Amino acid sequence: MSEASIVDITPFLAKHQLPLKYQYLSEQFFIPLAHDILESKKNNTPIFVAINGCQGSGKTTLADFLVTWFSNNTPFTSVALSIDDFYLSKAHRQGLAKDVHPLFATRGVPGTHDVGLMNTTISRLLAKEVGVPLPKFDKQHDDCSPEQTWQCNNKPIDIIILEGWCVGSEPQPLFSLSEPINELERQYDKEGVWRRCVNSCLANEYKSVFSKIDYTVMLKAPSFEDVFKWRQEQEQKLIAAKGEGDGTMSDEQLVHFISHFERITRENLNTLSAKANALLELDSNRDISAMHLTSDDTLQPIIFTDLDGTLLDHADYNTKNISSLLQSLQAAHIPVVFNTSKTFCEVVELKNELNIQQPFIVENGAAAYLPVDYFELKPIGCTQVGAYWCYAFAKPLSNLLSDLDSLSSEYKSHYKLFSDLSSEQISSLTGLDEAHARRAQTRDFSDPLYWHGSDELLNAFVNDVKALGYEIKIGGRFIHIAKNTDKSAAQQWLVKQISQHFRKPLTVIALGDSDNDKQMLEQADIAIIIHNPSSKKPVKLTHNKARYSQSPAPLGWIEEITTLPCISSILNTIEERKSHG
Repeated sequence: MSEASIVDITPFLAKHQLPLKYQYLSEQFFIPLAHDILESKKNNTPIFVAINGCQGSGKTTLADFLVTWFSNNTPFTSVALSIDDFYLSKAHRQGLAKDVHPLFATRGVPGTHDVGLMNTTISRLLAKEVGVPLPKFDKQHDDCSPEQTWQCNNKPIDIIILEGWCVGSEPQPLFSLSEPINELERQYDKEGVWRRCVNSCLANEYKSVFSKIDYTVMLKAPSFEDVFKWRQEQEQKLIAAKGEGDGTMSDEQLVHFISHFERITRENLNTLSAKANALLELDSNRDISAMHLTSDDTLQPIIFTDLDGTLLDHADYNTKNISSLLQSLQAAHIPVVFNTSKTFCEVVELKNELNIQQPFIVENGAAAYLPVDYFELKPIGCTQVGAYWCYAFAKPLSNLLSDLDSLSSEYKSHYKLFSDLSSEQISSLTGLDEAHARRAQTRDFSDPLYWHGSDELLNAFVNDVKALGYEIKIGGRFIHIAKNTDKSAAQQWLVKQISQHFRKPLTVIALGDSDNDKQMLEQADIAIIIHNPSSKKPVKLTHNKARYSQSPAPLGWIEEITTLPCISSILNTIEERKSHG
């Protein structure tokens, strides 16, 4: 159930010599990010993922982590490419420096990459070609590695990752180029030729590659000043290890070097961060302080539903018409929680028949049950009942029976406890066969009443029961008695448990058909009342607006759920992905 499973990444930490805190980062951020990328992938179609981040932000390590995680946890193949491996040769860049502008001698900015090669490589990978050469650049010698040393993919690639400081960058408006932004541009690009050429490259050649991107991750630094500080710290470590002059830069040289990247870096901090599918915000120590996924802006629906007369036809309890939709909702990770007066035995049988594994609430909120593997840890306060965790809200049934015995004997001839009804009577009242009737009579917390007396005597009975601290709900067929429990309390408890396992805020949808469902419906974000011609007391909400179905169950349930935008958008997206397959 948990969207971010805990995974041992000890070998990965050792490979990259990373601190243990990276395990925490992976659990909190990187694994949920991997799941989000997978959810964005269309069936049988490769996905092109961009990782943008300034120097020292950890983009290369993140790319390798994702490749490692996809390899170990999914059937998908993946590859991480760096835009640095597509640099033009030293001779080519020297030619640009001579013919176009001297600043092109420094590799890094748009215009210093072999965009044609990059476009061809990525296009071939997206076409699922095998044997595609993957370029490498030798930074030590500042030149392309020999082609015979390049590796090739031996399988079609499902997830292509391209990381780099300017990956996904967009051109600036022309008016933004008129004034220099740093000393480098003031001294060496007085006429703006270099920056206009860089901008033109982004608008044209680089756009041919970046327009193919399906999903963008941005590792966002707090400011450009922090980027400089990080690079300065890196240089100081190199100087401490190697000494000055051995491939290291003084502060003055560093300012000159990093100024080449300032314009685009600042632009990305201002604009790309608002467009990224995943934004990971870094603090001044380069630790991730927050992550925002655009998919989080879509609320996560969770459905709580009554059964008889709401999800199931009151007459025959047939599940055939509803089974397909319930399967689709489960496949879309939309929880459907049965919140019913039925017993544990009845609901388990129904869930097995429908082949769904979801939490459920029984006996009008008396207890909530969750499959033991639904969460990684047992919820606090639960006990195990078979294959389920149980959280009980109500006292055992014996307490209720004792209190009913204490009431006036006049009432007893005018009602029957559900557990005292014969199989024939249950079948006549509910349409249940003998096996289903036995499961319905196996009760742990409550025992509904079938009232066959006058309304006047019923009012007196209700008042006496309330005086004992019980609440009474009049359902479609039976009267339900409970103390300090109702469907809404159990619903709220489950919402709290489930919300801890979703990154997105929950939208609670509740569906019912009778007064017995009122409090559950009042607590929902979206309340839906299903038309039930046989209900003795149709529900009317006090504190919440409700939608009303035109059709009874199950058609009314299907029509209302599938027309909700928060549901239909998810189901349509999944259907669209299938169609691409």
